[in-house]
Amino acid sequence: MQDLLVEQMRRDLSRPKWWTTIWGRLSIAGGVLAVAGAGVAGVVLLDERPVTETTIVHCLEGPYRNSDGTLSGASASVATPDGVVAIADAEAMCIQMWEGGAFEDNDPLSATPVPGVAPEEFTTCVTDDGEAAVVPGVIECSVLRLHPFES
Repeated sequence: MQDLLVEQMRRDLSRPKWWTTIWGRLSIAGGVLAVAGAGVAGVVLLDERPVTETTIVHCLEGPYRNSDGTLSGASASVATPDGVVAIADAEAMCIQMWEGGAFEDNDPLSATPVPGVAPEEFTTCVTDDGEAAVVPGVIECSVLRLHPFES
């Protein structure tokens, strides 16, 4: 019995350490790549951006995306005979849309839609294209794969 224990101990001591085997080295490399990828993704999603495209505003219905990945809600722009006007206050534009009934269950053919109630708080995020996306409530923009607004 003692000889079996000594033989087992010798085999255990002669076995290479896990990090010197090919699978150990692949595991270490995979772990390093996963941590680096998560770091890069975090920096890309969490960097604040200014609104650079002021001719359009996305007013979201809620803190979610549609099933196809597009932003929920509606987009708004102000057009005049001279062209599209820059929107200075994206949140005010979305409040007008909410109060005008754009997000209520109205008949699309009705000339007088039922007025809605605007949420009390909004979060302004920025799309990859530099457009403002106004979300009702207080949320983290990264949940919607958007950038925080740089004021």
